Amino acid sequence: VHAKHEEKSDSKSVYREYNREFLLPKGTNPESIKSSLSKDGVLTVEAPLPALTGGEKMIPITH
Repeated sequence: VHAKHEEKSDSKSVYREYNREFLLPKGTNPESIKSSLSKDGVLTVEAPLPALTGGEKMIPITH
């Protein structure tokens, strides 16, 4: 994730830059990643997990 923001006026200049890297689970298709930015500045990144294979089973945890 990489973002830049720059504001300039006669009296001041503001520059912000953000970089963050994430490791994707093995088998994740980078083309399937989606992202959205909310009005209040929250970035959401979604990457569907690859299907489990070979006897692995997802067990949900409930509270």
